[in-house]
Amino acid sequence: MGFFGRYLMFIQLLFMNWIGKIGTILASTAFISFFILEGLSLIGVFRSTYTGIVTYFLIPILFVLGLVLLPFAWRKQKKETGTTLHNVFLGKHEDGDVGGHNFWEKVVPVVGILTIVNVLFIVGAGSSAMHYMDESEFCGTACHTIMGPEWQVYSVSPHSRVPCVDCHIGEGVQALAEAKVNGAWQAVAAMFDLYDKPIGTPIHNLRPATETCGKCHWPEKHYGSKLVKIERYRNDEANTKQYTTLNLKVDAANGVGSGIHWHIAENNEVRYSSVDDMREDMIWVEVKQPDGNFKRYTNTNMTDSTFEHAEPRVMDCVDCHNRATHIYEQPGEALDRAMARGLIDVNLPYIKREAMASIITSYEDKATGLSGIQERLESFYAVEYPERDYLSLPGSIEAVQAIYDRNIHPAMKIEWNTYPNHLGHRVEFGCFSCHNFMQHDQSDGCFRCHNRHLVDDAGTSISDECTLCHSILALGEEDPLQYLLDDEFRTFEEHKNTYFREEYLKNF
Repeated sequence: MGFFGRYLMFIQLLFMNWIGKIGTILASTAFISFFILEGLSLIGVFRSTYTGIVTYFLIPILFVLGLVLLPFAWRKQKKETGTTLHNVFLGKHEDGDVGGHNFWEKVVPVVGILTIVNVLFIVGAGSSAMHYMDESEFCGTACHTIMGPEWQVYSVSPHSRVPCVDCHIGEGVQALAEAKVNGAWQAVAAMFDLYDKPIGTPIHNLRPATETCGKCHWPEKHYGSKLVKIERYRNDEANTKQYTTLNLKVDAANGVGSGIHWHIAENNEVRYSSVDDMREDMIWVEVKQPDGNFKRYTNTNMTDSTFEHAEPRVMDCVDCHNRATHIYEQPGEALDRAMARGLIDVNLPYIKREAMASIITSYEDKATGLSGIQERLESFYAVEYPERDYLSLPGSIEAVQAIYDRNIHPAMKIEWNTYPNHLGHRVEFGCFSCHNFMQHDQSDGCFRCHNRHLVDDAGTSISDECTLCHSILALGEEDPLQYLLDDEFRTFEEHKNTYFREEYLKNF
């Protein structure tokens, strides 16, 4: 009798009762289905998150479940008949087919080969599942309601080609095991709606920046200065364009250890304690001195020791670049960028003002918000400019809706400034430094530490001088290099322009 005949006899043995039949059918069907789906995926017939879940999770589980049922089937058979596996086998075949010692000769090779196949299948499926779970698409789309917003902003970020696991999972077996245990809890939380809305930040167990950011960016790399031109549009009828031009001193003056990146230079160390470890309101900040000691700057507005946090944090990249990948925009800045790129027609009267009003309105859900934006803008131009036919209006409305769709997610309670960005700082001046509808939600950014409330023992505060981190070549001006072009300023108010020009020319 050949191997195939022995295999058929073994299958008949497994069909000894209803438990054995179910186990055999589950294992066999799962085994065949896995290779069919994997083959179709490889040739590109279909590939989606849910197909991957079925292929790498559901099918292997059914396969193992089928194998687990077989010992129970044999146990049930022995309990009911009082016969051993050998006798059961002999009872199903004629004596001439299988006799005495031939039982083991015929069955053991089949069992051995099937065991090897089962082990290889489980190992292969497990390895495929691990690889699949490491794909960014799985992280972002498997739990769509929870991670949908993060996936959406990640997909259009500067790090959209960096896999999620490169930042969220460390290297080595321990990091992998911890991540999978945490993932199991997240699956339970998703199943029973136990997760936070919105997802809380900062993430305190995120890998150190030296192991994530430092793989591509490192303190020794010299960036020099970076000239940044920012286009803004006013809320007037003409959507008047104005420029703010900054020469960022990344590490410009003396190379490593100067400029903005001074904070993470090799010979420097800044550590701090913040209220509730949220990295927003600083209780104190310490700066390492040349002799190795630390100078402390204490917040005079927080002298109550109950604010003290037990574990101070050493400043690294993500203390400023906290939204380097999952970037949620400010409404005004998002509109300005869309207008500068031509996605929103700047020739539409009051488009900046009306678009802003439409997207900062609170809507019940996203669908209502998108339709509300369209209705508001269409009705405005129909009422205020009935004699004009703006062909660019539909496209501009779509661009405004896209901004809302990217940044607002009512299902996860994500609104404007739910996730403030610490990079930079607020730029409101005068009345709007206080009278700002988002004032209490926006991050102070640099001013979390660079403010006059943090003072040392001598009463000296950490500098908040504008030109410490950047030279200013234009600040809401009509020309992007306004302060370099002007030869004379007539009013006292414009004296700052002279100062900014001279500071830039002196340093660069």
